[in-house]
Amino acid sequence: LQCCDPYIQDQYDNLSAQSHRGIEFLDKYGQFIKERATIETEYASKLRRLVKSHQTKKRDDEENQLTVCKAFAMMTQEVTDLAGQHELIAENMSAQIVKEIAILLKELKDERKRYLQEGAKNQTALHTALTALDKAKKAYEKAYKEAEKAEDNYKKADADLNLSRAEVEKARMI
Repeated sequence: LQCCDPYIQDQYDNLSAQSHRGIEFLDKYGQFIKERATIETEYASKLRRLVKSHQTKKRDDEENQLTVCKAFAMMTQEVTDLAGQHELIAENMSAQIVKEIAILLKELKDERKRYLQEGAKNQTALHTALTALDKAKKAYEKAYKEAEKAEDNYKKADADLNLSRAEVEKARMI
């Protein structure tokens, strides 16, 4: 059945598709963040391994070391600190962002499911109402035609002088 006004159409299917795409996007974003956190963790681990493999052995007499050696030791310490920052980033991403996205994703899926079920019920009710409207319209058209026919019969009976007043009154009542 079609709506009376062609400019007003139900957007149920469009809303369903759009909400599905939004949930898919959020899921992809969550996967991206999860993978990035894994990469950050791996990167921090590799930085720590790099520092460990190139770390100079500490000597008893540190003050006699060359300035270059001290600078290298300070740089390796900075790389270790950088690794710690990447680990912290990965932990925060995993603990906060990924967790929040997972919670939000579940809520949105549940809410979408509930709304789609409600929408399906409303679509069924709309279809039932439109069917009833169509039946009522056909019944009205039939009754209207019968009423016009009865009106014509009454006018003919009223104009006919051969009919009794009771027959004319009966035609008027119909």
